[in-house]
Amino acid sequence: MKKYCSIVVIIAAVLLCSCKKDIDTIGLNLQDGTLGNAYTEIPLTAYSTVEDSLFTKNLLYTLLGEIHDPVFGTTNAGFCAQFALQGTNTQLGSDLVLDSCVLTLQYGGYYGDTLSPLRLEVYELNEQLTKAQYYSSDNNPSHLGVNLVRSTAPVYPSPTTRVKIDTAAYTAHLRIRLTDDFGNRMLNISESDLANNSAFQSAFYGLVVKATSTGSGNLCYFSPTAAQSGLTLYYHAGDVTKKYTFPISTDCARYNFFSHDYTTANIDFQRQVVNGDTALGKDLLYLQPTGGVKTHVDLSAFGEWVKDKNIIINKAELIITNTNVSENVFTSPANIGLQLVKSDGTTTYTPDDAVYTSTSYFGGIYDSDKKEYRFRLTYYAQEILRNQGINDKGINIVATGSGIRGNRLVFRGTDESYTDRLKLAIYYTEY
Repeated sequence: MKKYCSIVVIIAAVLLCSCKKDIDTIGLNLQDGTLGNAYTEIPLTAYSTVEDSLFTKNLLYTLLGEIHDPVFGTTNAGFCAQFALQGTNTQLGSDLVLDSCVLTLQYGGYYGDTLSPLRLEVYELNEQLTKAQYYSSDNNPSHLGVNLVRSTAPVYPSPTTRVKIDTAAYTAHLRIRLTDDFGNRMLNISESDLANNSAFQSAFYGLVVKATSTGSGNLCYFSPTAAQSGLTLYYHAGDVTKKYTFPISTDCARYNFFSHDYTTANIDFQRQVVNGDTALGKDLLYLQPTGGVKTHVDLSAFGEWVKDKNIIINKAELIITNTNVSENVFTSPANIGLQLVKSDGTTTYTPDDAVYTSTSYFGGIYDSDKKEYRFRLTYYAQEILRNQGINDKGINIVATGSGIRGNRLVFRGTDESYTDRLKLAIYYTEY
């Protein structure tokens, strides 16, 4: 009989590791008295901490704005970018008169309250960017110190409103008029500096764009390489009206930079995240993109639980419950991610991650009805079972798209008195 059970276990284990389709069902319908279905929830230890800086060079979106969050404090986002020529040997003409110089940025989305005004700042870069250089979210770009924005009036973002110019309507974009002094400098740039991109970018390093906000604030997402993004000179030669746009091409270097001021954050957040009171992770936990906050989960209790057990793990799920009460402005992320922390402290993907399986299997997508995220960790749990314990340092819950999104998350901690606590649910079969 013992030999028979061993054969069944081996066959079931092979099916578990080789067929994703059967993960939900294998073992759950075996109720013949020999193999039974069981369920347990593993007690977890978790805490939130400041995230490392992010690689933010040439991402899909550039971010601009400022958020004033009652839980997370103040987050500020800006970017810097090179510009390019539309071709080689560009000639703008002679005897030119500037009409205006406008920086345009095509919207790609937003986070926060667009009724909060932004005060914009644009500076000329004082360092040349290169595509070979590593740029991260905590870089502070050097600039010439003169704000090039012509008007000091606040701007209200309109990320869904088409822009009408003369009789034509264009995709929603932000228009920032710059000073005539700067515009004239660009209009009178030498022909040798317009010979090719290398010469142009050596003469003009690019721009730094920043903003501050009042009220709840907002972060605007811009598509830097989109059709409506670029630096445009409007000018005339005699009676002929002309314009020329320097685009932000895919060959231009650019990066996002972020700063966080947690002195205005919720006091419990400060005590846990800033001051390191990890015991507060029993109550609430936090997640913030833009190089903000991650949550570390210790799974050593599961490693101890599986030791010397004769079981098959049919399904393992990490369940995260959103407790955010400010969804009107500070909306929760559509999806979040996990990192496996290796024994040397570096991170990688879990064996169940969507890069190896699929999003539908792995999870991490927000269920707004249940207010929760679920991650499948069955392969990972089986690996711990085979090794009879933990060979790594647990997992991190992280914000996906952290360099291009603003959505943050407050979720329930690990205290067992909460029914919506952070939990690792295990469905298994003993033999």
